[in-house]
Amino acid sequence: MNYKPYSMEWNRRRYLSEAIKSYFNDDVDPNIVIDDIRDVLAEEIDYYRGRADDLQQVMDGINNDQA
Repeated sequence: MNYKPYSMEWNRRRYLSEAIKSYFNDDVDPNIVIDDIRDVLAEEIDYYRGRADDLQQVMDGINNDQA
């Protein structure tokens, strides 16, 4: 994709591209690249799942107070 230079999207893509290039410049096995991507995504899932659980507790508390 071609994003407007220096836009938020352009910067995100540039950072991703630089990270991927660093793996290949260091001759990292492609399976390790994939494993690292999966690990990062799993960490994000855990983080946001925890936030969602916290939000659910707040919502449950609000609903219980209204009962």
